[in-house]
Amino acid sequence: MSLLKDIQIFIAENPGLTNKQIAASMPQYDVHAVQRGVCHLVKLNSATRQHNGKCYQYFAKAPGGEVGEGRSALKINRADKPAVPEQEEALNPAVTTMMDKAQGLFEKGLYQRAATVLMDAFNRSKNEEQRMKILIERQRCLSMAPKVKAPSDAWCLAGRARNV
Repeated sequence: MSLLKDIQIFIAENPGLTNKQIAASMPQYDVHAVQRGVCHLVKLNSATRQHNGKCYQYFAKAPGGEVGEGRSALKINRADKPAVPEQEEALNPAVTTMMDKAQGLFEKGLYQRAATVLMDAFNRSKNEEQRMKILIERQRCLSMAPKVKAPSDAWCLAGRARNV
């Protein structure tokens, strides 16, 4: 039998108890799990609560069907449903504009700036295919960007120049 069903049966047999009293009366379960379960039953409209002073009192009807049925009488065939909901997401016009801007920067030779614009486009895009294209294009921009070389004798420790 499931935790929620046990809690619902207990509340139906002992109406008017508080959340803390219900949790204390069910030592076979974790206290926090019972308290979350009681609140979940209220959300599911399987139990009701009434405010009484500083606390809530809980009331429930006994669950329908056999007590030993288990978690759910409804069997769900998960093979019928796709694992990921297929949603055709329209291309974001802002992302398309950013990709065009990056292409213009690339043609001008501003590879680092184009890579930055492409990263912003990647962050805005939600389409997986478009994101992969953006990453490939960004990698191409980064490979074309000149590598920054630190000048060898422009700076020294403690501000002292070499060969002085």
